[in-house]
This record gives sequence, structure tokens and C-alpha cells, in this order.
Amino acid sequence: MQYDAASCLGSAMFQKQTTGAVQSRDRLAYWNELVATLFPGMTVDSQREIDASWTACRLGDFGLSLAKSERASVRRWANGSPSDAGDRGLIHFQWEGFSATEQGGRSAALFSGDMTFCSPAEPYSIEISERNAMFVIDFPWAALEAHGARPGLVLRHQLPSVGVLRAFVASIFAQRWTGPMSASESDAMADVLQRLLVNALCYRPEEAQPTVLRERLLAFVEENLGNGALRTGSLAQGLGVTAREVQLAFAEMATTASDYINGRRLALAAHRLREEQRSASLSDLAYELGFADAAHFSRRFRERFGEPPSAYAARFRA
Repeated sequence: MQYDAASCLGSAMFQKQTTGAVQSRDRLAYWNELVATLFPGMTVDSQREIDASWTACRLGDFGLSLAKSERASVRRWANGSPSDAGDRGLIHFQWEGFSATEQGGRSAALFSGDMTFCSPAEPYSIEISERNAMFVIDFPWAALEAHGARPGLVLRHQLPSVGVLRAFVASIFAQRWTGPMSASESDAMADVLQRLLVNALCYRPEEAQPTVLRERLLAFVEENLGNGALRTGSLAQGLGVTAREVQLAFAEMATTASDYINGRRLALAAHRLREEQRSASLSDLAYELGFADAAHFSRRFRERFGEPPSAYAARFRA
């Protein structure tokens, strides 16, 4: 993603777009057009009337954005990596809700205050929870790679250095500046941001941190989505914990086990319907993803994406 420094520094401090500016039926199309402009190769699947907003500013060579959205599935370079991806990366810094990012066989579950790095040279996907807010930092890899930044690296919110970094980024968007920022001010704050990022990267080796229950839960769900009996009890039994622990872990993510499992099944169903060139049997697809039957699958799919699976698939085969 390339920012136009003149437009950011020569006008208002923040640039904001929101789906509330267009009619309900056009919101998802508007949102997709916006994110594709900001991040070439990116697409969003969600309900047609999605409520989302994007607020952006620039600090020196860093682009900062605050994305707020309802539940959605985000993909970049779904049809293959670009040949000229450039030398910039993306940081996803979770503010509210949670998300699950996958790139190059690596997966990262982010909870409030966690952050991870994504390379622009590889396809990736992000599952976004309801009532989600995420800071996105567009940065030059050279500025952080020497300090240990790499795609898939996760920095957890428990680290003091990450907490300070989070507070700084949040403070930028808490301002009410209405005029432009001078180049010297922008560069000075970019220097602070880079120093805080380097401090967080140098704080610890991630391998020393134990795997938390939430990550084990999400990994177990991914491995067993085709099991129609996948519920709180089976999750607890499979991981050797109590049902109450499972409930509390999902409650911390502002969701329930059944809602999260259903969301992941629908996200995978949408992916299959987009990518498969032949007409798939809805009954087979429903069975493979753990739904009771095709009717139940179609009903839940329409609730999530605003149209039946057959109509959704047809749009990608036109």
C-alpha cells in the first residue's frame, strides 16, 4: 500500500471513510472498492449491509489506520502472489474483538492488545469477529527486519513494551486534530513509533511463551470443523480441560463456542464456493463442514452473507 504524503500532510490529519455514507444494499461493494484501493489484491466477504469504517493518517514513512467492522472474512492475493509486492509489510494490532490470521501455513489468533506481521509478498486471510476494531500499520520491512520482525511473528499484549506501544498508537487516534500535521511533527512521531516497535521486538523470544488455551482451542476447532458434534463438551474433552474453561476462553473473545464454530464453517464454505469452478453439491458441502443438512447450511449461509449459497457461487463464475 502506498500513501500519498502530500494528500495526508497537506489536508486534514485524518482521512475517514465509512459504509454509512452509502445505501445499505451498496455497502459491501463500497467497502470492497475502498480496501482494494488501500491494499491491492484485498477482498472482503460479509453481509451486504456491513457497518464498517476506516480512519487513516501518516507518520513519516509509516501509514496508520483504524479499521472498524462487523464480522467478515478478508483475503489478500487469493489468486496468487504479485510479482512486485514491494518492500513494505503490514502490522495488525488488535484493539477490540479478536481475529485469526493465516499466511504461508502460519496462523495467529489475535486478542485485544496482540499484534502480528504480514508480508505483502504472500497471500493471507483474516477472520474478523463481531464488533471488531484493529489498527493496521503499513511499514517498510527494512526498518524492523533487522530487529527480528518476520511474517507470522506474534507479540502478545502481556508484554509491557507492547502495552506501551498500544497506548501510543491509540493516543494518535484519540486526538481531535482538524488541521494538517507538519512534516517535522510527522517525522518526529514516526521516530517514536519506530523506537517503540523495535523495543517490543527486542523484548523477548516468542518461543519462550507458553501456548495459551485460546490458541489451542482455535487450532482444535480448525482440525475438527467437519465433526457435526463439535461443541463445548467435545472441545473440553479433546483438550483435557473443563467445559467452564472453554466457555470462559470464548467469552474473553466476546463470542461462544457454537458461534465461533459456525462462523468458521461458513467462512470455509464461502471459500469453497468461490474457488471451485464446478457446481458443488450443497448437501456434500454441508456434510463436509459439519452442518446437519443442506437446508440448515443454506439458511445459516443466507443469514451471514445475505444470499443463498447457489447465488453466491454464481457471482464468482460469471
